[in-house]
Amino acid sequence: MNNRDAFLLTEIIMYVRLIPVMRTLNIQLVGATPLLLHHVSRHELRAEIASQRGAGISLEEEALEVMMKDDNGDPAVPVSWLWDALRGGCSRITVEGKQVSSVELRSVIRFEAGTIPLKDTDNHAPIWTVYTSIQHAAPNSKRSIAVVAPMFKDWMLAVQVSIVREIIPGNQVLDEVVLEKIFAEAGKVGIGLFHPPKKQFGQFRTEITR
Repeated sequence: MNNRDAFLLTEIIMYVRLIPVMRTLNIQLVGATPLLLHHVSRHELRAEIASQRGAGISLEEEALEVMMKDDNGDPAVPVSWLWDALRGGCSRITVEGKQVSSVELRSVIRFEAGTIPLKDTDNHAPIWTVYTSIQHAAPNSKRSIAVVAPMFKDWMLAVQVSIVREIIPGNQVLDEVVLEKIFAEAGKVGIGLFHPPKKQFGQFRTEITR
């Protein structure tokens, strides 16, 4: 090998070392409590979750209309909802006395953007029923609103998570044990309308395969 070839080989090796080595974890989020798949997941937005049902529209029709769907019209969960749950999960985890940073987590794990198809636990199209309830129009308000949403009792999300293989010094979220704990705590936070602490909908447990 001449000097030029040796130089090129060294440059290639250095370049490869700069490329993040990624690997994938397959994670199933299995519903532990029913999921309310209203396209608005924040219960504080009372005007947006209030039923607008008019004469001649059935509860089933309204529930279908407000359902969160993908571009094909199938029930789906926005990736942003999962990030919100993970942010809450990070707030419950400490490593060496320090809270895990959700900003740091976002810098080292990746999801495909968009939405995640909602399935039942047999990986089939999920079955839903209509959920209805009466809520205060605002805290301490005497006015009330009706809320209508599609409710899935048997549900699952299959998620692929890409993470950096090599442990970067000071980046504790790359420790898979910590990552599993974050997802477990995120499952307690839940997703969708009326997730904790408002109510107990949308909670899940995690099953991770490598």
